[in-house]
Amino acid sequence: MKQPVDWSTFRQEGEASWYGPDFHGKTTANGERYNMLRLTAAHQQLPFNTLVKVTNLYNGRAATVRINDRGPFLKGRILDLSYAAAKALGANGPGVIRVQIEVVGKALPRKAALVKARPS
Repeated sequence: MKQPVDWSTFRQEGEASWYGPDFHGKTTANGERYNMLRLTAAHQQLPFNTLVKVTNLYNGRAATVRINDRGPFLKGRILDLSYAAAKALGANGPGVIRVQIEVVGKALPRKAALVKARPS
């Protein structure tokens, strides 16, 4: 029997790229629509809704993103960032940056977050 993976201490370093207007509105691997203006990212293995701190190793800027898609599928790349995340990190110009990622938590599923936010 396969043991569950403990992602809570996961860290990784590598290249990140970003995807934007051509994918805006298309369905992501977790079934939601990609919104290039939200802080989201694609990773090959991390569970959906995992919150990840991404640090641009070239300029030190950091942002927290939510994993909602699968990818990237290019050798050496570990993360595909939304346009908003790339902009926050200063990566929307160069296109590819070197990053460190670390798991910082788990987001509530979107529907649960909406229900929880309603006033009683």
